[in-house]
Amino acid sequence: MKAPAVLTPGILVLLFTLVQKSDGECKEALVKSEMNVNMKYQLPNFTAETPIQNIVLHKQHIYLGAINYIYVLNDENLQKVAEYKTGPMLEHPDCFPCQDCSHKANFSGGIWKDNVNMALLVDTYYDDQLISCGSIHRGTCQRHVLPSYNTADIQSEVHCMYSPQADEESSQCPDCVVSALGTKVLMSEKHRFINFFVGNTINSSYLPDYSLHSISVRRLKETQDGFKFLTDQSYIDVLPEFRDSYPIKYVYAFESNDFIYFLTVQRETLDAQTFHTRIIRFCSVDSGLHSYMEMPLECILTEKRRKRSPREEVFNILQAAYVSKPGAHLARQIGANLNDDILYGVFAQSKPDSAEPMNRSAICAFPIKYVNEFFNKIINKNNVRCLQHFYGPNHEHCFNRTLLRNSSGCEVHSDEYRTEFTTALQRVDLFMGQFNQVLLTSISTFIKGNLTIANLGTSEGRFMQVVVSRSGSSTPHVNFHLDSHPVSPEVIVEHPLNQNGYTLVVTGKKITKIPLNGLGCVHFQSCSQCLAAPPFVQCGWCHDKCVRLEECPSGTWTQEICHPTIYEVGISGSYQCIFGKHKSHY
Repeated sequence: MKAPAVLTPGILVLLFTLVQKSDGECKEALVKSEMNVNMKYQLPNFTAETPIQNIVLHKQHIYLGAINYIYVLNDENLQKVAEYKTGPMLEHPDCFPCQDCSHKANFSGGIWKDNVNMALLVDTYYDDQLISCGSIHRGTCQRHVLPSYNTADIQSEVHCMYSPQADEESSQCPDCVVSALGTKVLMSEKHRFINFFVGNTINSSYLPDYSLHSISVRRLKETQDGFKFLTDQSYIDVLPEFRDSYPIKYVYAFESNDFIYFLTVQRETLDAQTFHTRIIRFCSVDSGLHSYMEMPLECILTEKRRKRSPREEVFNILQAAYVSKPGAHLARQIGANLNDDILYGVFAQSKPDSAEPMNRSAICAFPIKYVNEFFNKIINKNNVRCLQHFYGPNHEHCFNRTLLRNSSGCEVHSDEYRTEFTTALQRVDLFMGQFNQVLLTSISTFIKGNLTIANLGTSEGRFMQVVVSRSGSSTPHVNFHLDSHPVSPEVIVEHPLNQNGYTLVVTGKKITKIPLNGLGCVHFQSCSQCLAAPPFVQCGWCHDKCVRLEECPSGTWTQEICHPTIYEVGISGSYQCIFGKHKSHY
């Protein structure tokens, strides 16, 4: 390191002007060098016997759905308090769901299969009960009644949710809910009934008698021993001839006001090799799915170029999503209100003609009111296309039909038909390319004061927390390696407004509890980075270290000014970074 240079006031003014104008690679490199991203933290965690697929929280207990197991943990330190074994199970063609097939273990045709947890939900309308749906027994579910005196008890009262159909209905199986290839299930209570909205990936391996549907709505029977379809229009299926060539991956599902939404990744058209992301919407009271509509979503990064038109990159493949309210600062930036639902999505660029993501990510925010407005604006334009993967190109719905729907409400008519819009709703990457060398796999958000904070996970098992802002200038204030496995998109955020708020993060077989108030301050290695941390983290500079207030014994805690120290200056064509890494403070 060179000795500090002695400079006249005039040169100092020039240098500070140069620094302010840089605001680019030099500053970005400096910021990255000022944080220790290799910190190790002792955090509450639990490791299961097998990979975890789903998590749900209910009355101080965390329920985990894993391969062949359901676990119950306490929410304080993630200690296991109960477990229930769901597999492996013997599958046999002559065995119905709910039947014990173990006596056929030596018969031909029997196969022992692992039970992958495909859906895990808590219903509190009838009883407090945990509903679990697995990859075996034709995708049926079972319910675990949770006693009020011990909600950790998931094995005393367990019921299989399957009823054999009458002969005339044998081709239907409303109790066959989930697909082993991938599923998203949303449960909603409407007008004193429990409805399940289900999106399933299906292919030719699912024979017609399995009766799994691409997208469906079904009602939990009041007897609670299974489900029923309300009409013969309560489901839509990809036609058999397209099921292998046109897979649909259901990534996320949510409810907002009067509508149900699904987010998918699929080919742009039946004949296309390229993939994109779509948002599906229909009315929550529409048991016949007549109000079904879908359109593309795009997260883009626009790069301004001198004397040339801007270059636009599309991040086409949604990896994870989360819906929550915005903080006041972000709400002003994106034209939303504090009580608006915002869809946050992490998108990746895919490899050419593939749905496989590359290590290039972007984050976009879609206010749901704008999604609905966009549907309404394009409803009667020429960018309406028939859903050929559901109907086929020669169906009457696919030609010479006029769309007459008022899409802003839920007054649906039986002669209306499901529709696809070709115009994409675009939003710009909130972080302006900051994550274009990493694959983000998880996102959730919470509010602290006026700020919106995102929890982010990566394919390499790294966890980050960062202020969400349209300016794109925020860098993560928490950034550490959590595990060697990718961070799952299945997350829970609990008590975000309290000091003891936390998020539950899954990586492979492991679940970790991470506080929302940050992980201390010691990972900030410079005064400038220390004081740039969000206010709620409460970091200050004390005796050449970044600490929280209570950790500064002498009361010389700094929150406002860092004194600059200049180490090296380049006066030629391009100047170098002029603030040192460790003791230079700006």
